[in-house]
Amino acid sequence: MALEAILGTDERVRITDTSSYPYRAIASLLITANDGAQFVGTGWFVSPRTLITAGHCVYVKNSGRPNREGWVKSIQVMPGRNGAALPFGSVTSSRFWTVKGWADTGDESFDYAAIIVPNELGGKVGWFGYGVFPDAVLKDAILNVAGYPVDKKGAEQGTLWHDSRKTAALGSTKVNYEIDTVGGQSGAPAYMIRDGARYVVAVHAYGGVVTNSGTRITAAVMENISAWRS
Repeated sequence: MALEAILGTDERVRITDTSSYPYRAIASLLITANDGAQFVGTGWFVSPRTLITAGHCVYVKNSGRPNREGWVKSIQVMPGRNGAALPFGSVTSSRFWTVKGWADTGDESFDYAAIIVPNELGGKVGWFGYGVFPDAVLKDAILNVAGYPVDKKGAEQGTLWHDSRKTAALGSTKVNYEIDTVGGQSGAPAYMIRDGARYVVAVHAYGGVVTNSGTRITAAVMENISAWRS
């Protein structure tokens, strides 16, 4: 299983104005697992207190390390992070949601989750729209993915990177695209702009040789996200 991949030439572009919308609604995540190991990920606000991310960012599955499996201990949420700068501060959460399809079996089709933060930080930064769209709309859509990759070091560590490309393929539970991503961008929003508004259509989670992919927002996924955000 590859989590993210550069496909051909790396076409990611750094976002330097992370205090502007929609980038401030995207958060860098510092994840502490059960065994104390730390990882990075990405999440995006859907309400004042709720972020959406990948399931494997909140619930470790099939790691091969029994002491690491299950719910992570905590996640530090840093919206709009720009390297060492945290323009909106940070908050730490230990309250998460995911679905049984991920927690019980690690099925990639269910790799999505929510982080509930203890304050209304999302009220400061705003949040994304999301929706269920038919293949006829998504097959020609230009998708955007912005997240916090782990391959950036030194002064660029903890910086936000973006790429966009047309949808490559659609499945019932996944959206595939040739957008460049690297580890750490798991959980990032894969969104399109429609009638001037941004709609997340998938939760970025995986990579491959030809395309990268995200968990598609279906009616069932949307129902869970809407329940978690309230």
